[in-house]
Amino acid sequence: MNQSMVKKELRESLYESKGLWMIAAVSVILTALCVLATTIREASAFSQTDVLQYAIKAVLFLTLMVCMVLGASSFVAEREENTLESLLLTPISKLQLTLSKYVGSLLIGFVLLLVSVPYILAISAGSGLTASALFITFFCGLLTLLAFTGIAVMLSVLLESTKASILTSVLILLVLTFPAFLKGTLKLSAVGRFFLSIDPIACCFNLMEKMLVDQVSVFSLMQYVLPLLVFAAIGIALLVWGSGKVSLKGEK
Repeated sequence: MNQSMVKKELRESLYESKGLWMIAAVSVILTALCVLATTIREASAFSQTDVLQYAIKAVLFLTLMVCMVLGASSFVAEREENTLESLLLTPISKLQLTLSKYVGSLLIGFVLLLVSVPYILAISAGSGLTASALFITFFCGLLTLLAFTGIAVMLSVLLESTKASILTSVLILLVLTFPAFLKGTLKLSAVGRFFLSIDPIACCFNLMEKMLVDQVSVFSLMQYVLPLLVFAAIGIALLVWGSGKVSLKGEK
């Protein structure tokens, strides 16, 4: 992986792709959530643990959305702006180029997770769950970022328009989020239990609930940790596979 290329991608993600504006927007949303959480706690409508779970879910979803948009536009934007050819002529391999764009998007996600820390601390204050909340945010956040960003960058390589790449990436995120919200008999059915056992977002939510509500150690929750690790490995594998497909539009 080329360090100068990573710096270039990070700079473009922050400025040309409006990454700073995205970070600011996420900060505003989390600030509003923090104020709302304080109001809700004072009204005793929800427990502090419930509000904390909502906050972590919001952090994960917003972070994934931002990184997937950045990743999904990484290669296809270069192709549309006719700058991909100059990148392919540089003395680095396609894999190094792909990893540079991948890491550039991941760093923005890591910044967003860091931005969320003060809000998580504020919402979890006095609950005794601060350490668990931060662990879940970064553990689940980093593993899902590795996977979803890898998938988004791969789609950016394969598809020919920014709109198609971003929409497909967001659709994949929404499809994989759906099982996490299964309710009632559908959740208890054999099919529902199967999807819940392998779905990465559902595993994040279940891990969160077990650690924050039941206060169970993460070491006894490997049935939720393993699918996340496998999903991260699949995302990285798809990224590496897609790196071999990097080419100009119409190139054989």
